[in-house]
Order: sequence, then structure tokens, then C-alpha cells
Amino acid sequence: MINGWFSGKKSILAKFTVGTIDNLLLMGLKQKHLFLRHLGFSGKVVVVDEVHAYDAYMNQYLYKALEWLGAYHVPVIILSATLPKAKRNELLTSYLKGKYGKTYKKQLKAPEGWSDVQAYPLLSVLDGPEIHQITSFPDAGKQATTSLQVQRLQLLDEEVISHVVDKLQSGGIAGVIVNTVKRAQALAQLVPTDIQLMVLHSAFLAPYRSVQETRLQNAIGKKAHRPAKMIVIGTQVLEQSLDIDFDVLYTDIAPMDLILQRAGRLHRHQVERPQALQVPQVFVMGIEGPNAYGDGNESVYGKYLLMKTDHFLKAEIILPTDISPLVQLVYDPTNDCEVPDITEAQNRFETKLKREERKAHTFQIASPKLKLGKTIHGWLDRNQGNLDQNEQRASAAVRDIRETLEVILIRRTTEGNFLLDGRRMADVAPQVVAQQTIRLPSVVTLGRGRLDQVIKALETVTNRYFLEWQDNIWLKGALALPMDEDLSTVLEGWRLTYSTSLGLTYARED
Repeated sequence: MINGWFSGKKSILAKFTVGTIDNLLLMGLKQKHLFLRHLGFSGKVVVVDEVHAYDAYMNQYLYKALEWLGAYHVPVIILSATLPKAKRNELLTSYLKGKYGKTYKKQLKAPEGWSDVQAYPLLSVLDGPEIHQITSFPDAGKQATTSLQVQRLQLLDEEVISHVVDKLQSGGIAGVIVNTVKRAQALAQLVPTDIQLMVLHSAFLAPYRSVQETRLQNAIGKKAHRPAKMIVIGTQVLEQSLDIDFDVLYTDIAPMDLILQRAGRLHRHQVERPQALQVPQVFVMGIEGPNAYGDGNESVYGKYLLMKTDHFLKAEIILPTDISPLVQLVYDPTNDCEVPDITEAQNRFETKLKREERKAHTFQIASPKLKLGKTIHGWLDRNQGNLDQNEQRASAAVRDIRETLEVILIRRTTEGNFLLDGRRMADVAPQVVAQQTIRLPSVVTLGRGRLDQVIKALETVTNRYFLEWQDNIWLKGALALPMDEDLSTVLEGWRLTYSTSLGLTYARED
């Protein structure tokens, strides 16, 4: 993490900026000094990766950001291997709407049936008001196909790990991707100590997570010297942007596009594999029975998409041939009638979708009003309200996540204050201390008034032990969470414990 002064609105004015999707989505959120963010984006080429991964709420801010990028005539490149056609069409029309205003439909020139194209690979290009779609690529015919064998597993956690260990009897790399950090930590504790294990999820300190990603790619990335046997357990962070290769994959049930993203880490490179793992296998966990996927999985993704994925998921998937057809099947509402007993889940999904869209619009800026001679100031609505959020709260607003906090973990002992890696705080620069961040589990701040209560407790302890932070540009406003020699502490009734093997775990103190 870089200090907020450098990572906020001002950093976008640099020539090249790399950041999370929040930085782009915030173009659509009512905030003071919003023009700085717009000014920064208006002179760039914007590249958005893994666009399929954003939920309905975030999509509303993405569409709004694209409208404004269209108004500024900013080139935009959007990437995804598993994009539903409805979302693809909305992305294109949002940009057109911003660029041409209310007349965009009259100016649109596109081939007949463009909105229903399901080809893979597919390149959709906006050239002025014209849409061009390229489905033929010279090298596409040379691309090898991969046949995935898919099986469903209904096993307890202990049985899952036993199944994985059995698969690796002759060696190999197993990937286990689950939907929640708590489940990843639970499974990791069941792995036998004689098997090499790597764990990756969002509940690690930021510097350690970066190091762990590098270690993982060095171990099972392209041209890596692969270990004889290893289990990798993680959450959704494993399905995106990491060029890693598993011999066998275990995954919690998830929407079809995400299962295919996870499967993209299976037999990804040309490497020598154990005889028993020559055929790529995907084991899908978390299907407890007909239309039953467990509270954790359903709370993350909702039952509707899981039911459709479960229904259309085949025993054999051919990559890349089946990618687009399977994704479109799950996200096409016209075939809902093919899925038994889906009506209730469908109604809940549609109700939630409309609610999320309405909620997103509450704090959104207006669409661009193209007026000749008007500057960026003239285009933005000056009456943005009094939303003076800090970066954490603003990011939460565009992601619709449960409000939580980032804190700096400190090991506090009778011998002094240390970073969790053992370095004495007095011996490291403030900017290094500022990097030792982690996000508290949302359960700690869940409940009416709980967030403010936790902030107050953290401010009290920060001012007691680290009052000098308020005079430092890197640490001003940061919240400290001191831990004891065993890297454990109690915060507002929750026992929080950190380890380099599992990350931050939590339990009720009582």
C-alpha cells in the first residue's frame, strides 16, 4: 500500500497509473474534487482487465465511467475471456452514449445480429459510431483444444483433503480454489505436514501477499522448476492474473464464467505431468444436494447463478470451444424454464438486481451533457453533495461491500515495537511501516454503529502508542492494531490472530 496522499485522486494525474478497478469506478461517484479524477483519466488510454468479475452494483459505476470516457473520447481497451453477451453490449453502448449523447442510437452502425454474436475468440471494436466484430484470427486454428473432465464432489472438509492427497500419490500440483477466506484457512489446516503447501487469499499482509504471489509463479508458473508434490489453497485471487499451472483442480461451485476462469489454470503450460494426472480433471465442491449450495457459497454468488451453472455444467468441457456457449447459457434468462424449481431463486435474483441498480444510482453523478464550448468543469454537475469520503469509504461505496477497515499490524512486546517480519520499527522508514496493512474481517465491523465503535477503539490505541504518526506524511490517519508476542489481540470482542501460513483469522473471544 502507498500512503493515501499519493494513492488517491492526485496519483491519477501521473502519465502512467496502475490501480484497482475502484480508481476507475470512482469517476461515477459524487465526491468533492471529482474533476481531478476526471482530468487524470481524460488524457489516457484506459485498460480494464477481468471485466467479467464485477457484480451488478459495480457494473452500474463501470457503465457510468465508460459514458464519461466516451464523452472525453478516451481510448478504452476492455479484456475478458468469459464475458456474457448482455454485458458486452452494455459496455459498448455506454461508451457510445457518452460519446454521442442521446442521438447514439441513430448514429450507430453495426452488422445485423451483432448483439447476439457468441464467437470465441471475439474482438469487438468501436470505430466512431461503427461496431466491427472480428471472429476470424489467422492463428486461432492452430490453438490446441483441451478436454476437461468434470466431476461433482459431496465431501466433508477432511474427506476433500484426503481426496486431494490420494490424487497426488504419484506427485503433482493440486489447486484448491474456494469462495471464502475462512474455508481456505480451514482446509489448509487439514493438509498433512509432509506435503508442501501454499496458501493465498486477501487476509495476508499486503507485502507478504505480493511475495507469496511471486513465489507461487516461480514454483508453478511458465518455465518454473516445479516441486514434486504441492497443494495450493486459495480464494478468488487464484483465478485472475496469475500465470500458474495446476495438474488437478478442486473448486467450490461458482458462476460458470468463474469456474472457467479457474479451469484456465489447469494444464495451462506444456510440462511433464504424473501419469495419473495426464487428463485435466476438475472437481466441483459445495453442491450439498438439489439446489443446495451452502450458506457461504450462496451468500457470495446467490442461488440463481449457482443453480444455472449446476444445471448446464457438463461432464466434459472442451476449451476454448465451450467457453462462450456455456457462459451465455448461464446468463441468458430466456432458458430459465429449463432449470427445475428455479422460479423463486430467479425472482430473488431479479429483485436484488433492481435494488442494486437503484442503490448505485443514489450516489452517482449525472450522465455527460455535451455542450459546445463547455470545459470539464461545465460538464460535471457542480452540486455533488457533501460526500467527503476518504479513499476507504469511497471504495466501499462503489463496490457495495460491507464497510470495514484497513489497519497496520504491529507486534508490540516488552522489548519494543516490531513489524511482523521481525524488523524493529525504529529501524525502518515510515513508508515501510505504512505498507504493513491488512483489511479487518467484515464480521468485526458488522452491525449498526459497530464501524464507528471499532474506529474509536483503534484511534485510542493508535494515539496511545503511536501519536507521532499524526506528524508523518506516510502514517497520518493510519490506524494501528498492536498484537502480542504470539501475534494475537482482542478487538471489540473478537480474537484476531495472524500467521504467515494462514493469514488473519478471527473468532469470538467468548
